[in-house]
This record gives sequence, structure tokens and C-alpha cells, in this order.
Amino acid sequence: MTTEPLNLRGRLYADEAPPAQKNGTPYPPRDLHDHDAEYDLDGVEEPPEPQGFDPENAQLSAELPPGTALLCVKNTTYAGRPSFELYLHHRGRVRGANRPTDLDQRRQPGLGPARLVELGERSGWRATYRLVKGWWRTETVLADWVDGLRAAENPRLVVWDHTSHEIPWELLYRQPLHETSPADTGGWIGAALPVIRWTTVYDASRAWRYDARPRHCRGGVLVYEDPEFAVPSDSVRRHEVGERSTTMRHLHARLRDKETDFGLLLMRCHGKYSEDVEEFTLGGVPFPELDEDWRMPALHATGAAVLINSCVSARPVVDRRYNAAVPRNFAEIFLRWGAGAVIATLAEVSKVHAHDFAARLVRNAQQGPVNLADALTAHRADYARQAEQAVVEGDDGRAEAAIEGFFTSFMYAYFGHPGTTLALEAPEGDEAP
Repeated sequence: MTTEPLNLRGRLYADEAPPAQKNGTPYPPRDLHDHDAEYDLDGVEEPPEPQGFDPENAQLSAELPPGTALLCVKNTTYAGRPSFELYLHHRGRVRGANRPTDLDQRRQPGLGPARLVELGERSGWRATYRLVKGWWRTETVLADWVDGLRAAENPRLVVWDHTSHEIPWELLYRQPLHETSPADTGGWIGAALPVIRWTTVYDASRAWRYDARPRHCRGGVLVYEDPEFAVPSDSVRRHEVGERSTTMRHLHARLRDKETDFGLLLMRCHGKYSEDVEEFTLGGVPFPELDEDWRMPALHATGAAVLINSCVSARPVVDRRYNAAVPRNFAEIFLRWGAGAVIATLAEVSKVHAHDFAARLVRNAQQGPVNLADALTAHRADYARQAEQAVVEGDDGRAEAAIEGFFTSFMYAYFGHPGTTLALEAPEGDEAP
């Protein structure tokens, strides 16, 4: 069912039942567009339409390339249970998967990355691998959209998920129809093409539009590192800007100074998840403190990329202290302060994997501009190939270890524009040690 928007006069008689006269005789039907009506409302300014997340009108950046699609995900309820609606923006068209036939086979997934880690550790990684593959089978409309996107030149998928369901979009699976080869990444979409995240940025009109812009982040590395995460050999040091922060307080002081110049903010610390926002912490700092007390003009001035290399830094939490109980995460705070892009984690990651990922990113960015979305896709693809090869060869022990690494690589999510790049340079006047 579709409805046309009503003007103010139309709203007065929206039920099409005008009041009766005093003698009980109804007034004759009135033309809602009759300018000779008893009350002239043409000069009354109508209230603006309410603003907020609108999955059918995401006000896309004109800078998005033609091979890029935006998938918007919206909360809904169907048959008394939580569900979600899908809207795909691609090449000027908006397609929806929100009919009863779509919702009837869709429910709150219960497949959040943190849940997958728990299942893998309890029931085995191979079983969890199969579970995720099978979960997507009934999402036939989404599968059709993705197949069409993959046929485009340089395909990229941006996902703006406004729900708290923690759906692992990077782990969207399409069964491959070709024979297995050593280069096979299985049917995992996040290893085959860049899957990019967006989150609602609560900064005036930015809250209802996808406003990411292509950035070319260039400069040195501003580092915050919990001493527990220090390693003997560190490839970051020759590009490091100033003194390394070992406390969040010191990092905040650096970010408050708008003269601090850098291309990448690298954070190595613990993240602790809790549904209580006061207990949801990054580097020991509670979410509300980072959200409401921190000021980061240096980030606003540089538009630098941010790598929050800690557990659960991109996991959503619903802040129920306010009327608008909507999902938010640490990545949104840095985007709001002007970060050109944010890479963060959806669940727990091991220190070894976290170090390896950061070292690979830094090493590549030292050689020249690196597309951040492509770099993360390549990282996932490496682990996907190892997992798929181990499964095909039937080595259960090797498959368990390879699949655990596979899932860990998919815990990293990229928030930003598909064209954003990072190039690291030694600070001016500094000599490499």
C-alpha cells in the first residue's frame, strides 16, 4: 500500500469525514485542493518532515563510483518478533526486501561476531563455519542483489546497519559454482569484494545521510599503546609522530592540540564490552566519557585514518540513558570528530592477530598509498583461502586452526568511503632510527 504525502489542509480531513452541522446534516464533501475553502491555509508554513535514518533516501554522495552499492538495514517487527528490512541503493535505483514474504523467513539472527566466537570455542570452528554458510540461504533477494553487484566493474558494497542485531555482513556467503583452486576464498563476499561499513553519525544532518568522502590520509603515525601490547620490534617507529602515548590521558592531550599533525592514529589497547555503557570501555575509558568529554580538534584538522586495534571497538551498544535508544559504537565517536576512516573490531581478537594485521597495514602504507577497503579485503582473503584449502583437504585439526584465524580476520570492519587511501611518511625533520 502506498500513500501520497498530505499537505496541512489534507491532514485536517485525512479521515475523509468532515464534521456534521448543528442540525445533524453533514457538510457536503469538500475538495481538499479547493482554494475557496472556508479556511485559507495556503499561507501557513507546514512543519518540516521529521529527519532521521531513512533507508530509502540515504542522500548518497555523488562521489560514489558506479560499481558501489549501499545496503541500508532497518529495524522492524514481524509476527511479534524482531526482524529487519533491507534496501539496496545502486545506480540510482532503490530496491527493497521488506514484504511479508521477505520477513516471514527472516528473524533476529543471533549470529553476531561475538556470538560466533563463543560458538566456535564451545562447539568447534568447523561447525560454526557451516552454520554461517547455511544462515544466509533463505536471504534469496539479498543473494540476487549481490550476484548482480558482483557482475559490475570494481564492485563494492557499503552496509549502513541501523540495527543492534550485529549481523556479520562481511560473512555473507554465496555458494561458489566453480571447482576449488588454491586461490579459492570460498563464497565469502567479504573476501571477494570490499564490504564497507557505515554507522549513523550523530552530528546534525550527518545523522540521516551517508556523507563519507574519499580521503587521502598522509603523514606520520600517532600511537597510543598500552604497555602490555608493546613488542620488541616495531615497524611503526620510523613514522611515529612525537612521543608514544602509553595512557589514554596522554593521548587525549595530543588530540586536543590541533597542531598535532598525523595521517594515522593507531590505538593498541584492551576493549571491554558491556550492555551497560558505563562498563563499555576502550583503554579503560568508559563509552560516555569518550563520547561526551573528549575533544579531538587534531583529528578534525587532519582527517586522519584511525585503527582501533582493540577488542569490540566496533561492536554496537544501545545507550538507554536517552530517549533515542539507538545502537552506537566507538568508531562513531571518531568519525564524528572528523576521522577520514576508521578500522575497528566487531568482537574479540588475539594480540598476535592484532599485531600482524597492524604490521601488514603499516608496511604496505610505507610503500605508498594503500586503499584501506582493499587492504582489509586482502587480509580477509588470505585467511579465507587458508580455511577453504584446509576444509577441502579434509585435515580436521588444520581446518579448526585455519577457520579460527578466518573468523578473527573477519572481525575487522572498515568505516568510511570506498576510495579512501593511506600513505605513511616520516615526520618532517625526523630521521629514521
